[in-house]
Amino acid sequence: MRGYTIHNIAVSWATHLNRYAQKEGIALQKMTLGIEIFLHNIPKLVLIAAVAALLGILPWVAVTWASFACVRRYASGLHAGNSITCTIVSLLMFVGIPYVMQDMRLDAHVFCLWLAVIAIALYRYAPADTAACPIVGKKKRARLKKRAVISCAVVMALALLLFNDAYYGLIALGTSYALILVLPITYKILKRSMNNYEKYE
Repeated sequence: MRGYTIHNIAVSWATHLNRYAQKEGIALQKMTLGIEIFLHNIPKLVLIAAVAALLGILPWVAVTWASFACVRRYASGLHAGNSITCTIVSLLMFVGIPYVMQDMRLDAHVFCLWLAVIAIALYRYAPADTAACPIVGKKKRARLKKRAVISCAVVMALALLLFNDAYYGLIALGTSYALILVLPITYKILKRSMNNYEKYE
């Protein structure tokens, strides 16, 4: 059974992909970790989608999660301490709260102001790393910061073009989640180390 653990599958996939990527050292470890995180998240995504479908709110959950993922991809930030905690928190964030908010309407002007504040905060605090995945390299951090802000602006533009006020609150919620996970106060409350890249530079 050892050969079928998620870690070993991730190592196997990373080894295969590295024939083309040609990464070494920390870069290879990050690729392996990324694959492992992806494999760990598949069951969580299936569970979230199933619960959302049962509650009849799958579109709301999908919009909330997509908004979060677009910004989170570049802003990075905290992760849950273990898989069970991650699953429970994810269900609360992406199913429980959207279920309560599904009838809430947010004015377009308030929505734009909200996301503008989030973009400014992302410029100040993103990207944020973790002890397991430090973001090494000043240029890389600057690039991720820029992309995090741009992704927030793109989410806002797409929301105004493709959705109505029934979705504005959910989109604001998803982007707010991404911001919360990079804020110093969140790291302090959860007693996590910040700026872990400093150990490697």
